[in-house]
Amino acid sequence: MSILQMIRFIGSGIAITFELAPLCMLSTLVLGTILGFIQYKHVPVLSNVIDFYVLTMRGIPPLVVLLLLFFTWNLSTAFLTAFLALTIYHTAYILEIVRGGCQAIPKGQMEAGKSLGLGYFSIMLKVYLPQIILPIIPSLCGQYILVVKDTTLVSVVGVQDIMWNARQLMEITFNPMIVYILIGIFFYLLCLIIEVIGKRAEKMTPKMSRLKA
Repeated sequence: MSILQMIRFIGSGIAITFELAPLCMLSTLVLGTILGFIQYKHVPVLSNVIDFYVLTMRGIPPLVVLLLLFFTWNLSTAFLTAFLALTIYHTAYILEIVRGGCQAIPKGQMEAGKSLGLGYFSIMLKVYLPQIILPIIPSLCGQYILVVKDTTLVSVVGVQDIMWNARQLMEITFNPMIVYILIGIFFYLLCLIIEVIGKRAEKMTPKMSRLKA
């Protein structure tokens, strides 16, 4: 089998990666932002629950979360299992990024928002979020690189992604080195794009700070 034929064979599973990764990025951003705002407020009981959740996700590998959901939740499809597992796992990291960004904002802005009659979440969305979104993009991009890499785990629950196709190809060609090199090149290029976005956002942050000043 030629290299071009191998690329075509593996490439049929790339669509799953391009579908799963953006969905996970969006879901973790939405949930992470909401939970990050809640955690920044320090709601007594809820903050302890979120702390425990973050500590748990930091202490176990994403593969364990994936397999726990697969064997304990009777979900309709393997894709849904993979999506939920990656969302649950990476939301814990995104919320900490959002919370850290909020802590960099002077607390006087919260008081100013309250004096205008705005509610807590209105202040967070209208005052805090526009200020933190650019500075936290590099950290978000770093986390999303991990999301992309973790999509390679989903084949263990039956998702027919690029790694699933790679295993099928190795059974045909008996040449794992070439197969894994091709997969490595694909993920390297994909992660490189995300890294470039993060670096550009990092360069823009000082410029935006000077404009505000």
